[in-house]
Amino acid sequence: MNILILALDVDLQRNRGDSTHVNELSAGLRELGHAVRLVTGTSPENVPLGLEHETRRSSTLGQILRGRSLAAKWADVIYERRGSPKVSWVISRLTGVPFVLEVNGVLDDEASHLSTSRESWSRWWIRRRMINDSAKVVAVSAGVQAQLRSAYNLDLEKIAVVPNGANTAIFQPENRDKSRSILGLKPDDKLVCFVGNLVWWQGVDLLLEAIAQLVPNDRQVKLLVVGDGPDLESLKGQARALGIGDHVRFEGSVSNSRIPRYIISSDVCVAPFRRGRRASPIKIFEYLACGKPVVTSDIDEVGQFVRDIRGGLVVNPDSADDLASAILQLFSDPSEAVAMGARGRAVVAISYSWQETARRVASILSLARQT
Repeated sequence: MNILILALDVDLQRNRGDSTHVNELSAGLRELGHAVRLVTGTSPENVPLGLEHETRRSSTLGQILRGRSLAAKWADVIYERRGSPKVSWVISRLTGVPFVLEVNGVLDDEASHLSTSRESWSRWWIRRRMINDSAKVVAVSAGVQAQLRSAYNLDLEKIAVVPNGANTAIFQPENRDKSRSILGLKPDDKLVCFVGNLVWWQGVDLLLEAIAQLVPNDRQVKLLVVGDGPDLESLKGQARALGIGDHVRFEGSVSNSRIPRYIISSDVCVAPFRRGRRASPIKIFEYLACGKPVVTSDIDEVGQFVRDIRGGLVVNPDSADDLASAILQLFSDPSEAVAMGARGRAVVAISYSWQETARRVASILSLARQT
């Protein structure tokens, strides 16, 4: 197939989940033998090698006109990663090429369409019309699927769930002590690791509170925070205020190729999401792909997934106490922690690699081109 991917809000140079998703999915589709043209918000000088890529135009009209040119007489299907498919919808109307929409979440103001505002209602109606005109909608989790159905009154059959994955060739088990030596970490420390964008809904503030509960009883407990974001400075201040500044190492932004080194160095990896978060967190799959046990909040289908594969412990969202107890439990039973990581690695390698994600998406696109 010839696939035009529109990820107009994504900068492939930023180390974020959206850029990882687009890079890995497009690579997986190419590996399956499909031709991919990619349009993103990445500046031309920062585009990774090997991509047939264009930088988005600055205006919506420009994006539509260029997209029409790229799709016409070439594309079999258009795949847009965005909350609203206005660009792919117009291109599809102009060219006759079917489009598929991928949604990672629903905007709060659109999710509640019962507003009395005429403008809000009309915006909701137009978006619902565009979504219904898509050949298919891909949601990254059951929670996003349910939110879409509720927000736009969509039929269940309209929405397919395709979770994110991990690059299992890059994220794989390796020698922990060697990785610690490379990073200048002590071999006997009890290391907890968080990887991700530092924003409120990630719950890193709760993780700091949990570490503050553990440190007084065990000075070897340390936390690695790998990532950048708007909350970085406030989290550093919180760590100092809690008296654990010497026990938390903020690494800042780290290239995707180096992230496995931090995960491998750890004993426990944590995803302390706030309540209500709907997602298919890439970090969970990457933690498990490296053979590490996870502690995660019970949000969306994440908690059930971890319970089902017995790959870690699941805690109530918004509870520092529960986080501390779960981390302590894994520290206290290292053999079971290792077994959890091994089980997680086995499941991710088989069912949650980016290649598997690409195969699922390709199957949906193949059906869409027949509409």
